[in-house]
Amino acid sequence: MIERIVENWLTKVNEKSFQAPFCQMLIGEGYKVVHLSRHGPFEEGKDVLAIAPDGTPCAYQLKGSDGGKITQKEWAKYADQIARLVEIPIKHPSIDESQNRRVYFVTNGELDEEVRVEITNRNADRKRRQYPELSTILKGELLARFSNIHTDLWPMQLTSEKELLELYLADGTGYLDKPKFAGFLETLLLNGDTTKKIEGQRNLASAALFASYALSPFTIAENNIAIVEGWVIFLACLIAFVEKNHLDEKNWRDTVHIAEGAIEMALFDLTEELQKRTDFITGNSLVDAPFIRGRITCLLGFVSAYILLMVQQKPDTKIDEWFSNFLITNQRLLLLWGEYATPQFMAIYWALKPLGYSILADRLIFSMLKGIIEQNINKNGIPDPYHPLSEVVLTSLGLSDTQHEETYKGRSYSLDSLIQLLARRGYRGALAENWRQITLLHFAEFEPETAWQYCLWHCEDGVFHETMPKAPQSWKELVDKASSINLEKIPTYFLDNPAILLLFLLVYPHRLQPDVVKYIDKELLKTFDA
Repeated sequence: MIERIVENWLTKVNEKSFQAPFCQMLIGEGYKVVHLSRHGPFEEGKDVLAIAPDGTPCAYQLKGSDGGKITQKEWAKYADQIARLVEIPIKHPSIDESQNRRVYFVTNGELDEEVRVEITNRNADRKRRQYPELSTILKGELLARFSNIHTDLWPMQLTSEKELLELYLADGTGYLDKPKFAGFLETLLLNGDTTKKIEGQRNLASAALFASYALSPFTIAENNIAIVEGWVIFLACLIAFVEKNHLDEKNWRDTVHIAEGAIEMALFDLTEELQKRTDFITGNSLVDAPFIRGRITCLLGFVSAYILLMVQQKPDTKIDEWFSNFLITNQRLLLLWGEYATPQFMAIYWALKPLGYSILADRLIFSMLKGIIEQNINKNGIPDPYHPLSEVVLTSLGLSDTQHEETYKGRSYSLDSLIQLLARRGYRGALAENWRQITLLHFAEFEPETAWQYCLWHCEDGVFHETMPKAPQSWKELVDKASSINLEKIPTYFLDNPAILLLFLLVYPHRLQPDVVKYIDKELLKTFDA
């Protein structure tokens, strides 16, 4: 079955959506990928740069083939890019531009005979002028190479095949089934005695390719939120495997780098899409109405995380004015519909800081604090972080087939994090004003047993904590608590990448904990002050 899925997937994708899988294939074959592009105008015809196992620099230009075959007319459109690919030396810190190089034209289709003849004739001229000859990688070779990567990893259990097929056939315009996707990857990487099989880059790359196949409906539909979520889940599963088996960084760093690039590209595409949209409606406006404010909150959360990722990568980054306008214009539509949305609000809070809106950011945190308190005191509480928007909305409308009405009154999974965040900012008066009502609630938190289990979607091993605020509460004691951070149960990779950790919380909101919030806050403030 896997061969049929790979062939069907390869036929449908364009150059942008098979760029990351192509890079993972190269990694699995022993190449070191040093650069992948956003298909912008400044790439000099080179979408991917890699160093072959024999040390030779390689440059690749990727093109999709909608009709299955690239004609002479279509080939003529690529003439300038091909010339730059062949004639301009590779310029990258990891590559000596004076070194002999190999250049490739890659397509998921075939070439017309006229195009093949032209390539052969031009290669003779390139050889005479001492330029590298252009090689081609076509559909048949791609299919064989993708399939070969999976030789050792593909699990033959019927359940895994069924899960992959269901994910592959999903409606790409809808929500990604995150529990199912995470469960599939966790089975692939973490179940059974897989250490010996997955220690090398080849099999980690194979797991990344399976993630690409499963995400293809969303990639084809350009559902950028689902694409980001999928690659974040893949990263989480990979980091769980790394932490569990103490894997050497050389065996996983390249695979992680490509996944990070896929996340960043999808976030970039999301902002490009939002700049073109005039509304946030999908499908029928009447049916979609109950989801709109929750969707806007989600979008602002991911856009904010992208801002923070850019700032983390380059602290002196000049943020485009569009980002500020987008957040400020739409912040009035934010809705704390459940604690699932808490990380989204926190991402917006942190993003407003470097944009120069500190007062508005603090008001947002106060609004969250008051909202959670009021929902618990005067209403039925606020849905916990285990229930996504679709479940909460359908349940509220009496349309859910899977979830019964629950009571969340008197308990919060995120209130303690908000309180400690405000204590770190010195808001003693505001907390004192609300403390009597705060003491009527319980703080809830699930703590996985180990760092690698923190990355699991569903964790069986751990401790559920339910505590009550102190009454009275010493301010000094609260500040001391807010200043201390316990990082024992947080994977090292996330500690090195706080913006990615925030993205992880957007996808895994049930992993939000006070120590994680305090760590992100500390690291982001350090970046802002750099």
